Amino acid sequence: MTGRYVRSTTYSTRSHHMSDHITEALHGILTEDLDLALGDVTRDSRLIDDLGLDSVAFAIGVVAIEERLGVKLSERELFESKTVGDLEDLIRAKAGTPA
Repeated sequence: MTGRYVRSTTYSTRSHHMSDHITEALHGILTEDLDLALGDVTRDSRLIDDLGLDSVAFAIGVVAIEERLGVKLSERELFESKTVGDLEDLIRAKAGTPA
């Protein structure tokens, strides 16, 4: 990926009392697979408007989520997730892991 997605923001887990496997994997996908430099990304950060993700990033995200978490999402499901929190909740629902 290009540095086009790089922002100086961080993924905060403020809404969760502690970090877990899904949160950590999603953080890894955002930073490693999508080349985002995370600084103040929260669950409310919008995937398209705030993080600048495009269709290529969504395709990469679908593959990375399946590889890292074993959760199969369609690009449509991912695209319908408006925020980081929506995406995390969708992954949890598909994985059967409570929030």
